Amino acid sequence: MTKLTSRPGALPFRIEFGRRAIEDLHRRLDGARWPDRRFDAGWDAGTNDAVLRDLVHYWRREFDWFEWQERLNQLPQIRAPLSDLEETHAVVLAGSGERRIPLLLLHGWPGSFIELLPAAERLAADEGAPGFDVVVPSLPGYGFSDAPLEPGMHPGRIAERMHSLMTLLGYERYIVQGGDWGAIVGARLAHAHPEALIGLHLNFPALAPDDAQTDEEREAADRSARWRARESAYGAVQGTKPQTLAYGLTDSPIGQLAWILEKFWAWSNHGDDLWDTFDRDHLLANVTLYWLTGTALSSARTYLEARREQPPFRLESRIEVPTAFARYPAEPWFVPRSSMDRAYNLVRWTEAPRGGHFAAMEQPEWFANDVAAFAREVASA
Repeated sequence: MTKLTSRPGALPFRIEFGRRAIEDLHRRLDGARWPDRRFDAGWDAGTNDAVLRDLVHYWRREFDWFEWQERLNQLPQIRAPLSDLEETHAVVLAGSGERRIPLLLLHGWPGSFIELLPAAERLAADEGAPGFDVVVPSLPGYGFSDAPLEPGMHPGRIAERMHSLMTLLGYERYIVQGGDWGAIVGARLAHAHPEALIGLHLNFPALAPDDAQTDEEREAADRSARWRARESAYGAVQGTKPQTLAYGLTDSPIGQLAWILEKFWAWSNHGDDLWDTFDRDHLLANVTLYWLTGTALSSARTYLEARREQPPFRLESRIEVPTAFARYPAEPWFVPRSSMDRAYNLVRWTEAPRGGHFAAMEQPEWFANDVAAFAREVASA
């Protein structure tokens, strides 16, 4: 795997949090004020208290951020000025071989570029022909990308930023892969710049029509409605009052961890032990990134801006870019193939044997193989 050096207009970037930042984190963990819990509710009322306390102990006593920081700094990272006052961060990996397909991998919430790295590194190391150049940005307001300085950074505007990033890196045509917000941004990008996209790969049903027409679609709509009634409070808060929430999450690392941990439990494919699915250090690296960068508010605002965008979560016309959809069995946002067929030029549909919402982190090898197979299919068409 070759590492891409800096490109014109983009500067190399290193992560440089020091001891004081981690000492502050440890001080807050040591001085935490825990809620008075009179009985064990498990996960029924939110984050499981026993799992959280055990993970906080591990975070404080065993997790080593500096080991992760060193590891991440071995990867080529850039910050690029895609607007007058805001820069965008990305990991940029080059594959092998003379011919390589550019892949743009987009994360969502509560993920980050760290979530996608196991799959991204597999794709960049793939020795098949053609190979892959892999670009993994942090969305605006996430990780090391600057927070927007004014309202209005909705998925359509984020899509324009991502297209500008790929253009700056010298890629005239490329493939987009997205889950969660990354899927919605990817769909917006395919709608706005179809000439630039070789293909679109999704593992989240972004912008699918909600006008159920078949029995299967009506059943899926009922299933989704039941799920939203039980699980979507987080989206209502982040979509209406993210600033109120952010004061607590920005001040309390345990609050930030609890808010994110519950989603990894609720949206993933696991048994009784969450750590049979996720590596504890990998999940904590993702949460520590949110904490150290102080991005609770700027990341949550994506929900608010998406609600304010007109039309919200909808496209004016069908996406004709060749599209693949990988359905993971534990993905909470379930959609039948017929719905995706109406919204997209669907040329590939795969059913993953395992995995959920955090597909690239839960099943990185299967995820990478599926993306690679689709990329080579559409690139040779």
